Parts: sequence; C-alpha cells; structure tokens
Amino acid sequence: MFGSFFVLVECVFLKIRQHQHKTLLSTLVRNAGSYTEEFMSDETFIKNVLKLHAYQNIPLSYEDAYELGCYALKGCHGDTDAQIQSIVALSALHTKATYAYRPGRDGTLPQNAAEQIAGICAAIFEHDIGASEFGFLKPNVPYVMDNCGMGGDLIVTANVSTIAAFIAAAYGIHMCKHGSPANADKGHYGSSDFIEVCGISTVKTREEVEASVEQTCFGYTEALDQHYKRIHMQTHNVAKVPHMNDIIGPITNPVDPKLMTRRVLGVNHLIPVEIVAEVYRILNERGITNMEHAIMMRGFGDVYQGAEGMDELSICKGGTDIAELLPSGEIKKRHIEASAFGLTPVPSASISPPSDVKKGDFSLQILEGKVNGPALQMVLANASLLLYLAGHSNNLRDCYEQAKEIHTSGLATKKLREVRLMLPR
Repeated sequence: MFGSFFVLVECVFLKIRQHQHKTLLSTLVRNAGSYTEEFMSDETFIKNVLKLHAYQNIPLSYEDAYELGCYALKGCHGDTDAQIQSIVALSALHTKATYAYRPGRDGTLPQNAAEQIAGICAAIFEHDIGASEFGFLKPNVPYVMDNCGMGGDLIVTANVSTIAAFIAAAYGIHMCKHGSPANADKGHYGSSDFIEVCGISTVKTREEVEASVEQTCFGYTEALDQHYKRIHMQTHNVAKVPHMNDIIGPITNPVDPKLMTRRVLGVNHLIPVEIVAEVYRILNERGITNMEHAIMMRGFGDVYQGAEGMDELSICKGGTDIAELLPSGEIKKRHIEASAFGLTPVPSASISPPSDVKKGDFSLQILEGKVNGPALQMVLANASLLLYLAGHSNNLRDCYEQAKEIHTSGLATKKLREVRLMLPR
C-alpha cells in the first residue's frame, strides 16, 4: 500500500513541476487576503491529516476539513507546496473505508465522513465560488434544480442525467446542470462532452447562463471553468488522479445556494448515499446551503450491491439505493426497483450503447427520440425524480408517464434547440 502511495506522491510532484510554467506560477493570487497566515505550520497540519486520519481511515472534523479546503485553494492560486500537499491529502482521504457509515450507539454520527465532506465543500462555496470572478449564478427564478452525479460509472450508460435535465426543462423546471468532461467515467463521455455534441457551449458568461435558465429553463456550468471554481484544476489539469473532487464537484454547483433548493445527486461506489444526504443537512445547519428536498442515489446492475454500479437511478435487477432529504430535515433511506415506475427490470447490458456507437451520439439519439427500449426507459425514470421533486406527483409512476409524454411529444428535442440558440458553441 505504502509503496504505491509514495509512487503517487512522486507522480504528483512531477506533474506539478511540469505544470508550473503553464498555470500555477503565472496565476496571481487575487484573493490572497482570504488565505491568512493562520495556516501556521502547514507541514504539521498536512502530516496530521495524513497520519491521524487518512492512513487510519478516520474522517476529518468539519473544522479541519474546512481548513484543508482553504489550503487546497491556496495551492490553486499559486502556492506549489500547498498544491502538492493538498492533492496528496485529498487523494489519500478519498477511500471507501474513510467514507464508511459509522453511527454511534445512540444513532448519532460523531465520527462520520459527512463532516469531512461538508467542511471541504463549505470552503469551496465560500472561498472558491464566492470569491471567484463570476461568483454565484443568480437567475431571476423561484428555485433552480440540478441532477449531476459523481461519475465513475462501472457500467457504461448514456448521458442519463443530462438528457433527463432537458426533459425536466421541457416540463418547466428551471435546471442548471453542472458537470465536466469525462475523468473517471468508463464511457469516456462526461456531461460536458455530451453538451458539446448537442452544439451547446459549456463556457459562457454568468449573464448568458442566467438568461438561458430564465428563458429556456436550462443552463449549464462547466466545473473546469475557473471563472467559477479553481479546485478542479487539481484533478483535471495538474495531477490527474482520483481525489475528493469526485464528491466536491457535484455538491458545489455555482448556482446561489439560496436558489438551489431541490436536486438529485448521483453517488458513486465509494460512499453510502445517506452520507451525502447528511452532508447537506450539516451544510443547511451551518447556513452554507438551503437544500429543502433532495434525493441521493446509487444504482446497481444485475446484482444488488454488486461490484458494478452507476451514479444514476437504475432500472436493472439490482435496483437503486436512495437517501431522501425531506423538508423536515429527516433523512429517509430506501431501496427502489424498476416496478416503482411501472417497469420490468432489465439486464445491465441493455442500457449500454452499442459497441459501434459513441456514447455521446447514442445519448443524442435517445434525446431526439431515435432510440427506444431500456436505455430510454432508464432516462425517463431518472427524469421522473426531477418531476417528483418539483411537485408533479408523489407517485413515481405518474411522474414517469409525464416524462414519457414530454419526450414522445418532441418537447425535449425542441428544448435542446432553444438552448442551442441561447448558448451556441
């Protein structure tokens, strides 16, 4: 274990040295005042993070995680040591064992990864997005929804969440999808890749995206757009290794948290869905977010809790684990299957693109009504969750039928054309 970890550290050092002349040393620290000298002995802090937490699979407290998030941003603004050390720390903390669900005897979560994730995300909200050139998106709408996931699917599917977002927008839900190019996705087409296949730009000004959300009910923000966030430089531009960005990214949508009050979030294989629901409850309590109603989900393939899975709702035999954060603050966990949508479970092979068709092209064919069967059914089931959160119906079958009607009528394709005119490539 330690041999491979030191190889990782050496690779991170090499990557950053190669990257310095391109990005890091050419970046001025515009928000230097945000990162005070309170980081006293940075070396001691990082050693404690690694020795007392990461190496023992013990999550950080909210406060220490917040400090680590700020320190990582210090690296993203040009401090090479902070960049190296924070990448190593955020990678070492990104393990299934660290994210284990550890309720205490009384049912509380005293030592739980939710605190670690919440602390880092709070730092990103306040010191990355909040201090960025564009700042938070504030479209003039009652509320905004998102349905992005953590990626890293072990089963290749279409760009399910993005197609579902177009269907929801056609229904009248104000969607602002957040995403990035493929990084860990087995199908090699992230949501940003698919958005570009649709002829839509992933990088527009804040005003352009706000106008699109207001007028078409659909907007898109690119996680790698440094006008909003810099934290994702670490995994996509510098080290290119898995780390907590997989989780940080979907949670930290640049839409003003006061407006992002409902959402669906796909969870990958490393973390239980209830942990992510708990993250939002913590962030709500601390005044960072205002999430009123949300669904966290992890889908499975042919076997429940098998090795293969997806950060989408699954209509395969393995079903889907869901943790629902209710307006009351209660977290309700349950397992749902295809029958909840009036469907028969399908084999996982039936939801993947044909071997001779690129994932992006396959996804566009589904959106345009050129593909039927299980792949489309899975998209409609995922769109149903958005309609459910928007208050269409508490019955998922009713929501499914509404999503199906929108798609069959061609309204989702029409919505795509409207967005393409607003946000052309």
